[in-house]
Amino acid sequence: MRPEGPPLACLFVGLLFALGQAAAQTPPAPTPAPAAATPAPHIAWETDFDAALLRAQTEKKPLFVAFLMDDEYANDLTIKEHYTHPEIVELTTRFVCLVCCIGEHRGEEPGCAKFRGITCAQHQAIEKKARARWLVGDVVTTPQHVFCDSKGEVVLRKIYLIPKESLAKCLMMTLQTIGCDITGLKFTNADDKNPSALVDKEKQEVDGWLRDLDSNNLQLRETALRGLGYADDARAFPALLRRCDPGQDEMTRLAAISALARKGNYEAVKPLTAMLKEAKAPIVIRAALALETIQLPEAVPALMAIAKKERKDRVLGVLLRAAARSQGSNVEVRDLCLKSLKQASNQLEGSVMVALGHLDPHAKIADAMAPLIKSKTQNTRALAVWVLGAQRTPESRKVLEAMQRDEKSPEISKLLESAVKNCRGEAVQGYESLYGMFHWGTDY
Repeated sequence: MRPEGPPLACLFVGLLFALGQAAAQTPPAPTPAPAAATPAPHIAWETDFDAALLRAQTEKKPLFVAFLMDDEYANDLTIKEHYTHPEIVELTTRFVCLVCCIGEHRGEEPGCAKFRGITCAQHQAIEKKARARWLVGDVVTTPQHVFCDSKGEVVLRKIYLIPKESLAKCLMMTLQTIGCDITGLKFTNADDKNPSALVDKEKQEVDGWLRDLDSNNLQLRETALRGLGYADDARAFPALLRRCDPGQDEMTRLAAISALARKGNYEAVKPLTAMLKEAKAPIVIRAALALETIQLPEAVPALMAIAKKERKDRVLGVLLRAAARSQGSNVEVRDLCLKSLKQASNQLEGSVMVALGHLDPHAKIADAMAPLIKSKTQNTRALAVWVLGAQRTPESRKVLEAMQRDEKSPEISKLLESAVKNCRGEAVQGYESLYGMFHWGTDY
């Protein structure tokens, strides 16, 4: 007789079904809450200018002063990457740090959204006093870092964007200059560079370059001058200036002046502008070329004073280029360039056009290029294209696009592509120097 009830297999299947249903009804384990993001390290900025200077003297600490502006690539990169690097932040704990910015940076939290631990009113007030203390002139070139001893005397100054390891090296060199032991201080990055080792290496290199300045070997002397031009060691700049003295032979002077040509080299502006008054054209040209590379507005008054009186085209062209690179917004520079272009010789025309290409956009500049883009001379036509591309205006773009349809020169057609992209606001690597192959000006 078969027993009553379901067979064993059916019971087993039912059990599995019941277990499955129970599992389906079991609530899932709660998802763990995301860990709170670790805030990026930041520099401890001072909140009061006078109190900061007093603390620096009392605690015998050097000063680190940063001048910055808003909405500009180099400044934004410095704030985002340099000032949050853990080892740079660690180095700045040995300094009294002042940040100077006139901007307003509102955020959700109280205080400044850009510079933690300080209010906008505070960094604005600090900027006003710091500008009066450490800057010359009305134009503040940024990013600018001033490294001072505990009494506020400048030890080093760096203008424009510098690599993170260079900032770290300058912090270490300042500490070393005021007598601090930098042994054990470090900075590492993707290239595994160590500014502590770089400080020692540079000191040894400067020792050698200073010896080589008196060598009978011309190549050694020129190598030494170039090396000193890029050194931050306190002995380098005075040594270069001595070789710029009128008592030196002309070849030595020219090499020493060229060695001063480093972008943002603030110290060199005053001695170089003094050389603009000399009678020897090669010295004046070389000094102007150095100022063209340095690109600081403090040089403009001296450059313009000489340019207004200069009658040699080969000298005038370089003076105007240097003035334009030093301050692209200067109306006086623009007016003199436009005036000079109207009656320019072949020798002067190229340099004046290059100068105009480095000035801020203006309708008068675009108008001045209108007849030149039709020139039968390829170099003139190309330079006019480059200038219009540098203007980056919708009107310039239309002119260039129309020109693309008729241009036959492969070299200019290629330049036109870059010029149109630049006018559209697209990134064109190295656009500011694309004029080079078409510029026939004579430089010394």
